[in-house]
Amino acid sequence: MPTWSELQEYARSKYVLEDDEESFFSLVFRMDSGRTQKIRVRSFQAFDEAWIEFRSVVCKGAEMPAKVALRKNSEFAIGALALDSDEDYVLLHNAPLSTMDPAEFERPLHVIAGTADSLEKDYSEGNDDW
Repeated sequence: MPTWSELQEYARSKYVLEDDEESFFSLVFRMDSGRTQKIRVRSFQAFDEAWIEFRSVVCKGAEMPAKVALRKNSEFAIGALALDSDEDYVLLHNAPLSTMDPAEFERPLHVIAGTADSLEKDYSEGNDDW
């Protein structure tokens, strides 16, 4: 079972981190299209164990109708849309740290980045804000 410190060290060794704090880090993916997408990864506690959250901002809440967001959620294999405290839609995925291995870390990292960027392109007037 990895620790949060081991996971964070793995990310440091593989990526250039934009933010690197005790309980979270973030990195920016450069997509093939030239667009970028920021992903924030944080550690948190739930059900008496450590969990990891992958989060990426998609668009402002007013840019995507709630019904569309709910319908999109039914299409995702990884992640779900949520409205954050800033009234922005974010794409989230949570996983227990106890089962985290490189594939369990890498897959959601890349899927969340790609999906969030695609949604951002479609619903944020094509802007590359996040």
